Formats: sequence, C-alpha cells, structure tokens
Amino acid sequence: MPLLDPFPVQPFLSPFCGKISVPGSKSLTNRVFPLAALGVSPVKIFGALESEDAFLMREALKKMGVSILSHIKNKREVFTVSSGSFFKNAEDAQIFCGNSGTTIRFLTALCLLRPKGTKTTLTGIERMKERPIGDLVDALLQMGARIEYLDKEGFPPLAITGMGKSLPGGKISMKGNLSSQFFTAVLQIGAFCEKPLEIEVIGDLVSQPYIAMTIKILEPFGVRVENENFKKFVITPQKIQVPNQYFIEGDASSASYPLAIAAITGGNIIIENLPEDSLQGDSQFFTRVLKKMRGTVETRLIASLQPLGDINLEDMPDTAMTAVVLAAYATGRSKITGLSTLRHKECDRIWALEKNLKAMGANIITGEDWIEIFGDPKLLHGATIETFHDHRVAMCFAVLGSVIAGVEIENPQCTEKTYPSFWDDLEEWRKMD
Repeated sequence: MPLLDPFPVQPFLSPFCGKISVPGSKSLTNRVFPLAALGVSPVKIFGALESEDAFLMREALKKMGVSILSHIKNKREVFTVSSGSFFKNAEDAQIFCGNSGTTIRFLTALCLLRPKGTKTTLTGIERMKERPIGDLVDALLQMGARIEYLDKEGFPPLAITGMGKSLPGGKISMKGNLSSQFFTAVLQIGAFCEKPLEIEVIGDLVSQPYIAMTIKILEPFGVRVENENFKKFVITPQKIQVPNQYFIEGDASSASYPLAIAAITGGNIIIENLPEDSLQGDSQFFTRVLKKMRGTVETRLIASLQPLGDINLEDMPDTAMTAVVLAAYATGRSKITGLSTLRHKECDRIWALEKNLKAMGANIITGEDWIEIFGDPKLLHGATIETFHDHRVAMCFAVLGSVIAGVEIENPQCTEKTYPSFWDDLEEWRKMD
C-alpha cells in the first residue's frame, strides 16, 4: 500500500487470530552473512531478512570482495555467499552503514582480516555518529589493530587498516555494560588468531542471550567458544568450515508486535517460522511477558491485561519496548528495568517511549535505565507518534493503534530497516478473523 506520512493506524474490528509468518531474524541474518563470507566454500542462505539493515550488510561485504548471488525459489530469495576475493581484495573501500549498529560494529572487527595495509572507512547517518563504539575499538587495539577516529573520539566514522588473515590473539579485556554486539564482533574473528584469544569481561555483560546466540551460530561454522559464565570467553585458532546451507528463523523481535496485537485485542496467533527452541533471546517475550499479562477478554474487542509489576528485561531490550506499550494499556503498575542499552540505539528509545506515551495520555516516569507505567486504558487517546526514524518506535505504537482510534505514525518508512512489509501485513492482520 502507498505509505502516508503520518500513517493512520486503523483499530482492529475483531480479535486477531490465526497463523502468520514474520520476516527472517535480523540478528541471525547479519551474523550469518559475514561468517559465510569467511569460509572456503559457498553457503546457501534461506529465510534471510530482506530489509535496509540486511541490504547494508550485503552491500558492504560485496565492496570488500565477497561474492553474494541470489535467486528466487518458492517466491523467496535464496542467497549464495562465498569469500570471493575478500582475503585478496586490497582496494581501499568506503562503506556506508546507515544507522545499522550490527553492520558497523561487526564490520569494524571483520575489516581487520582484509589484506595488510588495506584501508576501510566505515561511516553512517548523523545518528550513527552519536552511537558509541569506543569500547569495541579499545578491545581491537589490544589485538594490535590500527583504527583511526575520523571525527569525534569514541564514535564513527572509522578508518581501519587491514592486518591480513592472521591476528595475534592473546588476552584482551572489554567493558560489558554498553553493547553485546561489541563482543559478537570480536568473537566472529577470534578463530583467525595465531594463538588463543581470551576475552575478559569488565563488569556485567548486558544482553547475554545475544552472545549465547552468537556462540550457537558459530558452531555450524566449525568454531567453538569456551564461555566461562559470561565473564570470560576463549577461542583457540580454528578453521572456518562453512555448512552447505543455513536456514534463518523468523525474527523474534518482529514477532513481538503481532503477538502483542493478539493479546491486546483478545485474540491468539501462532508464528509459524519461529521455533520453540529459537536461538533468539527475544523469543522469551511470549513466556516472560505475554503469559504474565494475559487477562480476560472483557468484550469481543477489548482484552483486560494484567500489569507486569517489577520486571527486569535487560536480556531482551528490543521486545521490552513492546512490553512498555502493553503496560500502558494494562490497569496497574509496571516497572521495567535493565533498559540502559535503549539510550544508545537508533534513537534514545526510553525518551521516545516516554514522550509518545505521554502524548497519548499515559502516566509514565522514567530513569536512566528504567520505565515505570501506571497503566489505565481509559486515559489513552489518539496522537501523532514521533518515531525519530526508529523502526521499533513505529511498530510499538502500531500495537496501541490496533485498539485506540486516532494513532498516526510519522515517518512510517522507517520500518524498512527490519520489517519492510509491516504496514501491509498490519492491514492483512486486521482483516483476519
């Protein structure tokens, strides 16, 4: 459908029920493609996310000499990835990463494997230049990397000098309080070190399920990581042995929106491409959030949701945002903690949630890493939602728009970052009965 700006969300006329699929996991897609590029044989990737973030990652890899071909099978795009000339292409490259955190962080480490002396420049939109990357750079410098800040120290853009196929390895330390993606970036190149790489975690490591997912993804690529209770990681020198094919499951964060709409409208749905044994930490949204909030259906259109009370969702920050908007509709107090990483995402997501929920009439207060909501659906009314060009802000408030008239989403195109078909799918869901 043509996108209007702002986009008027239409309330559902009946409970949302049925079986659906969601786009492939962004977390898996942007981890699997770089790993596939490091092997000596081609890998066929099925179910990959086709979105702005995934496109940025693929285009970046191509610029560095990776071969990525695609064809359509059963109306789905299948990608074939091989290293091509990645380890030989010594041409300097300038790579635009948009506002994709996984792309710029994972590539910051990956670029070290390019031929010695090859320069790679990584940059993005203005917001990207405000997203900290210093902890990752500090860790890579401990490995002998040459990385230069081109503007403000601690932030992109970066200029990275290739070190060749072998890295020194040894002991390094990394702060764990800001982003688990920094650790994923290092773990993905750890097998190429000349001697065992030991990564010591300084402080507590946030978003641990994402690290567990990375470690699990590395296994079919022949890489084993010793995980000492998320306090230390050890990788011995190993050879990447890529599988012939890799199937990517549906995105658990994206699944939270239809699941939440089903709950708030008094319906029930099944996500067909999200397995029960999902690799993604956000797959716990159903068991940890929705099961606790599910109440009774008061009418055919309105569900009575239970508040969450005190709950820490540090290990599932993306779906924590969906929990926040549901809490505004649940009568009673909910306090969601462990949200420090939301301050440093595509926008300051805590601020975005607070600003928009207040615009809708909600009673909400926030702190540095927490949000407290005194939910009352009677207080809520329509409003124009400022997305700050953040895909998750847009999709979260579409959940409230499914039961509250007058919700309009500014810059709806921002969902192309991870869920290009979201607004079309939303309209299809609205018609399901």
